[in-house]
Amino acid sequence: MLLELSAPEARDLKQALESALRKLLEEIAHADQRAYRDMLRERYDRLDLLNRRLDVTVEGESVYA
Repeated sequence: MLLELSAPEARDLKQALESALRKLLEEIAHADQRAYRDMLRERYDRLDLLNRRLDVTVEGESVYA
């Protein structure tokens, strides 16, 4: 799947991902069940990878993610 984003859209998505990542870390820290914590960690890892891919954005150019 290819998704084209403008620079402002990429920044907005990055901010939303960073917020979600912070919340996931809190939820992981408070999770009692190992299976649930592992599922949250896997989700965190996927979103973190996507967030890092957005770091390569260049102001004013389209971004392909």
